Amino acid sequence: MAGSQTIDYTQSALSHIRYLSEVIGGRGSCTSDEHQAAEYTAEQMQNLGVQNVRLEPYKGAPSTYRPYALTFSVALLGTLGVWLFPGRWVLVLAAVLSALGAWAMMAETDFTDNWTRWLLPKGDSQNAVGVIPPTGETKHRVVLCAHLDTHRTPIFYASKTWNTLFSLLVAGSLVSMLISALAYTLGVVFNWEWVRWIGLVAGGMEVFALVMSLHADFTPFSPGANDNASGVGMVLGLTQHLGQEPLTHTKVWLAFTGCEEAASYGMVSFLESHASELGEDAAYIIIDQVGFGHLCYLTSDGLVRKHSTHPRALELARAATTAQPDIVTTERVGLAYTDAVPATKRGLVALTLCALPPSGSDQTIHWHQMTDTLDHVDPQAMADAHAFVWQILKDIDHT
Repeated sequence: MAGSQTIDYTQSALSHIRYLSEVIGGRGSCTSDEHQAAEYTAEQMQNLGVQNVRLEPYKGAPSTYRPYALTFSVALLGTLGVWLFPGRWVLVLAAVLSALGAWAMMAETDFTDNWTRWLLPKGDSQNAVGVIPPTGETKHRVVLCAHLDTHRTPIFYASKTWNTLFSLLVAGSLVSMLISALAYTLGVVFNWEWVRWIGLVAGGMEVFALVMSLHADFTPFSPGANDNASGVGMVLGLTQHLGQEPLTHTKVWLAFTGCEEAASYGMVSFLESHASELGEDAAYIIIDQVGFGHLCYLTSDGLVRKHSTHPRALELARAATTAQPDIVTTERVGLAYTDAVPATKRGLVALTLCALPPSGSDQTIHWHQMTDTLDHVDPQAMADAHAFVWQILKDIDHT
């Protein structure tokens, strides 16, 4: 188990979790509450002696779900046209609209520019950034990253059954638009009027997906004690630890990102500003939901398309696992996505650490729910995560 000194840092982390989840509360992307959380972390960094602390503003997405609602609406418009105005030119239009919907959905799930981003308004967000220099010559660079914002609480996160249905919904909605685009195209080529029936079946799934997307944007934001005040609190705890035991040759950057829940706009902005300066060998450690369960690190990450974790990142995690045998650690494929994805897509060394209940457990992590509160955060899980990351930092520094 983690030692008593790590427990002290964990208690400090818990106080930050309390402030973020109870004093500020839900911290939606591009909201004043998210901005308040960024100001809070900047103030804490300054109090801990971090250098070059600042807020870095950018334009982000205020909603996770509006891009998807727009894609489903456009595809459904084509299907509706096929039924109201039969004819080959309507089939052409419906094929184009379904293809546009499929393209936008696939692109949005992979944080790639698409037509929904051109049409939907952006909001103001920010990252809180700081730097901890080493005591000697800088030979290595590490970025400790945790996101500040919290997710809405739609019904499809209410249980494991709903989670499973939602995962099927995401895949099924994409497939439905692809099938519709193909069916309408074949209808044009072969003059098949009957393909409208295929579109009708696919449209039923898209209607359900659209209703779920619209519903989500009317739900409150989770207080986010585990997701992700736990990550923020732990990075601040590690910052305190680094102040007392500074590294010799590793410059540590701190990046508290906004808009992670809305397609990782904050991480994308950070990389656009600093990836070149940090260099290709920098290690990005993404700390996301470490407040409950057994520690794990992701071997791949992404909502639909899974991006394999950089081999060097996995080497660091496996070495820390060997060095910390008392900490239960497992490898997992990511369920959704984290801030590691934009870095991994660039070929950078990015590792996501999280904590999840053991496989087969009926325990819940209260993911994207109003019950994601401090009383469900386990100090031992936090202590284990702290010790694990500290091991990685020491290993990098001694390389």
